[in-house]
Amino acid sequence: MSFQPPAESAILQAYPELRTLQFLTAGGFKAVYRAQTARGEEAFKLLFLPASGASDREQGIRREQLGRVMREVQLLARVTTPEVVKLGSIDARTETIAGTEYIGYSEEWLDGPDLWQMIRGPVAAPLPSETECRQLLLSLLRAIRAISELNTIHRDIKPGNVVKLARVDRPFVLLDLGIAYDVTEASLTYEASQRMPPATYRYFAPEMANLDFRDRLTYRTDLYTAGLTVFEYATREHPIARQGDDLVMTLSRAIRAPPRSLRDLRPEISAEFSALIDQLLKKQPMLRGNLAQLIQRLENPA
Repeated sequence: MSFQPPAESAILQAYPELRTLQFLTAGGFKAVYRAQTARGEEAFKLLFLPASGASDREQGIRREQLGRVMREVQLLARVTTPEVVKLGSIDARTETIAGTEYIGYSEEWLDGPDLWQMIRGPVAAPLPSETECRQLLLSLLRAIRAISELNTIHRDIKPGNVVKLARVDRPFVLLDLGIAYDVTEASLTYEASQRMPPATYRYFAPEMANLDFRDRLTYRTDLYTAGLTVFEYATREHPIARQGDDLVMTLSRAIRAPPRSLRDLRPEISAEFSALIDQLLKKQPMLRGNLAQLIQRLENPA
C-alpha cells in the first residue's frame, strides 16, 4: 500500500512551527514539503511510523523506521561540511495525526533542482562542461569524506539526492542519509538476513550483493555511486543500467557488466578525467582509489 500523507491542515496543527506547507513529493514512507517557518523557507519531512503491534515483526519494523530517522538526524547534526544538507529549525519529534503516528523535522531549503530533474529535463539543454563535472565529483568526495569520518556510509548517492545550487562556494549539496550505515553499530534492518539490502538498485555497488556485505562496506562503496552519478549527469545515460530492465537484470548488470567509458559518450572530456570516473566504477572496491588522494587530485590538478 502506498503512503498517503495526512491533510496539510492536520500537519500544520500538529507542527505549529510551520506557517505554510507546499507538497513536493512522497515516496516510501516519507512526504516532503516546502515550508515557511519563523526562520524562513525550509524543507519539512514527514515520515510514517508503523504501528507498534503485538507481533515481533510489527515491533521490529517500527524500530527500524524510527531508528533510521534518528540516525539520519543525528548524522546531519554532526556533519559540518557545506556539501551535505543542514538541519532546519524543527527538531525531530513524533506526533499523532488522525490516529496515526508520524515523525517530522525540517532541513534547510536548497533553492535548486536535483540532478535527476536535470538529467530528465529538455533534451536540447546543453550537457554540463568538464569543469562542472569536476565540481560535482569534488563536492561528492568532500561529502563522502565528512560522512566517513563519522564511521558512516551513505549508501544512496544518486542524481535524485544531489541538488545543484547557483553558488560558486557551494555548487552541489548531497541529501538524504535515510539508509546510511554506521559501520560501528548493529544493523537497523529488521530480519536483515531475509531481506534485500536497502538501496536504490539502479545505483547499486557490486559488493552490496555479497551476503556479508555489511562487514565489507567502506567509503569506496560511496565512491562507486559517486562515479555513477557524475557519469549519468555528464551524459544523461547510465553507464550500466538500461531502461526497461527488471530488478534481476539491473542487479546482474551491476555485478557483472563492464561500464561504458565516459569518453565513449563525451569524447571532448579529457582522458584524465574520464580515466578517473572509469576508476571509480571498478567492480573491486580496492581499485577505486584512496579518498584523500582523489580529493587532492581534484583540488590540485596538474
